[in-house]
Amino acid sequence: MKDLDKIEEKIDKTLASLEHIERATPRPFFYTRLEAKIQKKHAPIPNIVLRPVFIWSFLALIVFINLSVVINYATKPRSSEEQNANAFAQEYGLSSLDTNL
Repeated sequence: MKDLDKIEEKIDKTLASLEHIERATPRPFFYTRLEAKIQKKHAPIPNIVLRPVFIWSFLALIVFINLSVVINYATKPRSSEEQNANAFAQEYGLSSLDTNL
């Protein structure tokens, strides 16, 4: 019986000591920092890609590709419809394209 009384006394002391404990508070801006870390972790684009060096390099690459396509298209000799028809006839072994299709 004494053991049970001692155990209950210790339990009561422990519970009494818990009554005066205040709730722990986080440091200032804890939730803001936590949200920022969560968003950073789940970001669809890595931060290194969002740096200005990479953005400007990507834009320069796009401009270079566009310019090369425009220059290639402008310098390419254009063939007429007759040349296209003759090339088609030669490709498929047709003797003439005078027939109506």
